[in-house]
Amino acid sequence: MEDKKITKEYYDKLINDYIDGKTSIKGDHPEEVKTAIDSFFHAGKMLVDHPEVGVIPPEYVEKLLASLAPYPQYHELLIDLIHILQTGEENR
Repeated sequence: MEDKKITKEYYDKLINDYIDGKTSIKGDHPEEVKTAIDSFFHAGKMLVDHPEVGVIPPEYVEKLLASLAPYPQYHELLIDLIHILQTGEENR
């Protein structure tokens, strides 16, 4: 498998492809998880279109984390996301 260079452009393309319907959430997920992921992608689109915003509003992140927390199959992802958030806060 080829490594993709992770850049702002890469994330912009992922977000735009999702918003434009070129890609979607795959697999069987609880409705609240799909809704939170969808909302998070739309918040990401705000950053793509308006980078001056700077960060995704905290309520989108909180909703995503809260929707993942009750489901054991998402705990590893939840821990990874929390680590990313903590690392980002330390670098501010």
